[in-house]
Parts: sequence; structure tokens; C-alpha cells
Amino acid sequence: MPEKTVISIAIAAYNGGKYIAQQLESLLDQTLLPDEIIICDDSEDDLTFQSVEKFLPDSRIKYFRNPIPLGVAKNFEKAITLSHGEYIFMCDQDDFWLPEKLEVMTAMLAENEELDCVFCNSVLADANLEKRNETLWDLRKFTPAMQKKLACSGALEIFCRRVVCSGHNMAFKRRILEYILPFPELEPFYPDTWIALSVAFNGNIQALDRCLTLYRVHENNASTPAGDNIRAARKARRSSAAERNYMLACEILKRSGNANARKREILENFASHHHKRSLYSANILYRAMQAFRQLLTLQYSKYSNGMRSFIADVIFRQH
Repeated sequence: MPEKTVISIAIAAYNGGKYIAQQLESLLDQTLLPDEIIICDDSEDDLTFQSVEKFLPDSRIKYFRNPIPLGVAKNFEKAITLSHGEYIFMCDQDDFWLPEKLEVMTAMLAENEELDCVFCNSVLADANLEKRNETLWDLRKFTPAMQKKLACSGALEIFCRRVVCSGHNMAFKRRILEYILPFPELEPFYPDTWIALSVAFNGNIQALDRCLTLYRVHENNASTPAGDNIRAARKARRSSAAERNYMLACEILKRSGNANARKREILENFASHHHKRSLYSANILYRAMQAFRQLLTLQYSKYSNGMRSFIADVIFRQH
């Protein structure tokens, strides 16, 4: 009889006392149960531990308290590193998984040997898990045309414009750890963007058009599912997103020598575009000229959020 495939769930916790117990209950109510749930806790107080403590007699749940806070990215990295599974699911502390999530996503990974990573859709919900009439794919404008392109090996081109998946709805095979770990030393750093771009460049990522998570949106989210609008573009501009994207792309290129020529060209062009954006002048008139050159060569439409990123670059200075 073949050996059972181990399924791991990696949770990066931080001041999660309010919601984490409900999340754990949803993980333990899956139609296919996980083999281990790794919780790495960055909390400043004991409330998260107090919420988790009642679950600890279950040997599948392994709790680690960080003596010094690591930050969300390094905390997730620690949880992933401590996982033993062939299939690894990233998990936020404050969402709620529908019962069939593990079974459906594990089956998709198992049925396709070439598939490295899969992500599902999520229903947006409020702090009380009351569903909104909107999904994460709606908010991020992951259209049917984009879904079709991604299914036809177009993930890198899509993600170079906008990463439409999120860590909380992602599962991957252990073999990708070879090129995603360790996470780059950048601040701020978003693991979902790094993993999505890395897998799209090095391997095979697919979308599953099913809502399998309730994504809880509340005032204490570490990140919010920002829509495609000027406000989000302004936030990206002011957090030096262009420089960060350039450095992420350079790191992927440095770690990955065997990608095909077409993918390498796409990522090199993505890096070049964001490097130029990161160097725009503080003078608004000169900055407008620099941005307009990138607009004319269609770089904004290929490697940023189009006119929204262009307008934000012109109006808002990079900090």
C-alpha cells in the first residue's frame, strides 16, 4: 500500500485571540483532515495562546511561540519550514475554511504531477463572517478571460500586472520550497506575491474556480484585499512597491537559471519597468515625462495596473 501523503497547514499568528479558535475549528472539520497544523505565534500577549491552548491535546496541532517577533513574512517562513507535508496550505488566523477545501485542493494537486501550486476563490465576509455579495476574484478583477489565459500557461503575464491570488487561498507541493525559501529580506514583504511570481516563473500554477474560504475583512487585517483603484495605486506608490517589485524580480531571476527564454524576457521586462518607476524624479513635471514614456511603450498595461498606476506615479511621490 502506498504511503499516505502528508498534508500540512502553516499558520502565522499575531494577536489572534479573537478569531483563531473559530479558524481552527474549521480546519478540524474538514472532509479530509490535515496531518499537522503548525502555528507560529508572534503575539505581544497571551491571548492567542489562551485561544489555542484547548486544541493542543490534539497531537496534530503544534504551537510555537516566538521569543522575538519575526514579522508576518518571516513568521510564515518559519511555519512553512517547520511543516513536514508534501502538500502545504498557507492559512490566516482569522478566516474560515469551508469543509471541502482540503479535499478538493489536495485532489487537484494529486491528480496533476506537473502542477506545483493551486489557488481557490474566497467569499468576502465581515468580522462576524456574514457573507458579502462579492468574491476576492471579483474585487481583484480576475476575469474569465484572465482565468482562461492562466489555464493556458499565462500565469506569469497575468501576475506581472496584478497578482490575483492570496496566501490564504493557496496550496503548493513541497518541491517549490527549493526556490521560494528563504524569503527575500525586504520590508514590507508579501509572501503571496513572492510565491505566486516564483511559481509562475519556475513551475505551474492553476486557479480553481470555487469559493472554499470565507475571507474575513476587519479593521485588524495584516493586509486588505485592495481593489483595482487609485487609492490602492497610491498606497503602492507610497510604500515603494515599484522598487520592491524590481528587487523581487531580480531575486527570482538570480535563483532560477533554467526558466525558458520567453518567461525570462517577461520577468526581465517587468524588472526594468519597475526599476524605472522606482527612480522617477521628485519634480512632478519631470516625473510626468518619465511616466509618459513608460505609458507610450505600453509598459504600464503589461507590468502595472495600467492608467491607475500611471496616474498614481505622476501625482504621488514615492516615500
